[in-house]
Amino acid sequence: MKRLFLIRIVSILFLLSLYVAPVQAASPSFFFSSPPKQIHEGDRFTLSVDVQSSSDDINAVTGSVSFPAALIRAVSVSKTSSVINLWTQDPSIKDGKIPFEGVILNPGFRGEKADVFDITFEARKAGTATVSFSEGAVLANDGLGTNILTTLGSTSFDILSGSSYLAELLPGNERLAALPVITDYSAASDSSAGLYVKGKGEPDALTKISFKDVSAKSIGERLIAVLQTKKKKLDDVLVKNDNAGAFEYISPKNLVAGVYNATPFLVDQNDNSEKPGLGVQLLVSDSKIVKALVVLLNVLGLLIPIVGLMVIIYFIPWYSFRRMRVLKKKLGLEEEKIDIAGRGLEREEKVLDNRAGDIRGPEQS
Repeated sequence: MKRLFLIRIVSILFLLSLYVAPVQAASPSFFFSSPPKQIHEGDRFTLSVDVQSSSDDINAVTGSVSFPAALIRAVSVSKTSSVINLWTQDPSIKDGKIPFEGVILNPGFRGEKADVFDITFEARKAGTATVSFSEGAVLANDGLGTNILTTLGSTSFDILSGSSYLAELLPGNERLAALPVITDYSAASDSSAGLYVKGKGEPDALTKISFKDVSAKSIGERLIAVLQTKKKKLDDVLVKNDNAGAFEYISPKNLVAGVYNATPFLVDQNDNSEKPGLGVQLLVSDSKIVKALVVLLNVLGLLIPIVGLMVIIYFIPWYSFRRMRVLKKKLGLEEEKIDIAGRGLEREEKVLDNRAGDIRGPEQS
């Protein structure tokens, strides 16, 4: 009887353990989501830095993401969809690391996944890249700042040499051509030195690099551009890719200053079409002397209208005053003429009266 009772107790405990196990909360951890499936040199991809804490409310996170700078380059960091309300240290790219620290306001966060920030990488060299957390802490919202982090995640992926050829096959086993990607360029250069653009695309194909100046020109810059007749403006150029798909363009010197969007296009000579690839933005700046001259012209362009307005404001009252004086003088002259004419008429009337009296006197006698 006792044995049967023990068997029943053990069975109930076992069933309870099966019921409870699925609802046990996951331990707080950092991990990466959206890992890339396949990467080629020059490709860009985004990793999401996420946190989970299903067992406790958390109100602060801190840590550092490490990556092999020789294989991949961190292009940018986005906090658009972050769960963090207040950053005490913004995620910043520093020598193969991205440190971060932030606070989640009350009541904190509890859940399976929350985005901390996103990182956009660019593949630089073939190899196996591992992105991981070199350090980290997840603090509980318990008033004590208890670190409850249990796991620091990581992700690895292979970078293949050469361009991404969009390996999907089309009907007839035709391969989609690789769109060109700019992989190296002069981000900022002096107008007298020129610039260069390098990239990868379809092997043995033509690549057109289109340059478009998107800068807003000031008055001084426009005047300088008119005077600099010998300056060369960046325009569309055609370059030939080598058998590995690499292409390069070196511009002439003495360029027109501006902010240029450089976009590579794959030129398909079969159907006479152009397909855009991944472009970049370039800055061409003038010399210090030209910049100073531009500032001077801008100041003059601002002062001349102000001085002209002040002259007009002063001239109108002055001119009105002068006109009033002239009119007043003319009115005085007219009054004087009228007075003189009146006096003359009075004298003539007196003379006529005297003559009339003289004529009446003899007749009466």
